[in-house]
Amino acid sequence: MVAFSKIVIAGGGIIGNSVSYYLAKLNIATTVIDPIGIAPAASGKAGGFLARDWSDGSPIGPLQQRSFDLHAQQADDLGAENIDYRRLVCMAVGCDERAAAVAKPSGKKLEGVEWADINVLGKNMMGGTDTIAQVHPKKLCDAMWKYSQENAGSKLIIGKVVEAIVDDDGSIRGVKLEDGSTIECDALVIACGPWTDATKSWFPPEIGRTIPHMMGVKYHSILIQSPRVLNEAVFFSGHGDPEVYPRPDGDAYITGFPDPAVVVTESPGKEEVRPEVVSRLVDATKKVSSL
Repeated sequence: MVAFSKIVIAGGGIIGNSVSYYLAKLNIATTVIDPIGIAPAASGKAGGFLARDWSDGSPIGPLQQRSFDLHAQQADDLGAENIDYRRLVCMAVGCDERAAAVAKPSGKKLEGVEWADINVLGKNMMGGTDTIAQVHPKKLCDAMWKYSQENAGSKLIIGKVVEAIVDDDGSIRGVKLEDGSTIECDALVIACGPWTDATKSWFPPEIGRTIPHMMGVKYHSILIQSPRVLNEAVFFSGHGDPEVYPRPDGDAYITGFPDPAVVVTESPGKEEVRPEVVSRLVDATKKVSSL
């Protein structure tokens, strides 16, 4: 039984949506507050790649296994076709960076590699359909939010929290938004991802300093349409180590060249896209595949 009656979730990304969704399954409504809407930043633009056992033996191993299994359950509950959930295989592929950038495909792909056909040296299986899957992050967030609205009456407020209203004993009583309005609550969930550091200023110093320090790593990504639906995720070694996640609609999601970890200052939904990094991703793709 939940001890709170008025729950506010600050952040409309995957974490905020997940909290709202699983509370909705208990018929508990929540209020989600986000400056842009549902999954406007990384939660809606990520690759959606899922691996069950890549953290085995580490402290987060059980959490990753649980997450993988929950995504499979969500596909059953929400409809795999609605969130583009499917199982995949994943390969590590080594490339010859010494070869000419304009090398032509050999006409014969490396055995076991679905589509990489230029300057490919070797491959290694990283996982099969029992441990590898994918989901479309934006479609997943939208589907979870639709469930929360329809089954529990949860609501979304477009706004920016600037202050937490706290009693002398530390109990939360509400939040104040940038427009001056206030929302009552007796529980506040901070789900702001790499913007978590900014939430420290919402609270008195003795509370704000207890909020963990959070940094973010920025990745660029591109979508390239393939002439056919691919079923193999690829982690390349060489040409900048791009990662390729094919989607069931024929799109190939390609990412790489991460920035160093920083405290994020770009506003959600207004992130800078640097053309030179996009060009590097396109160039790297052309160097490994003729598709």
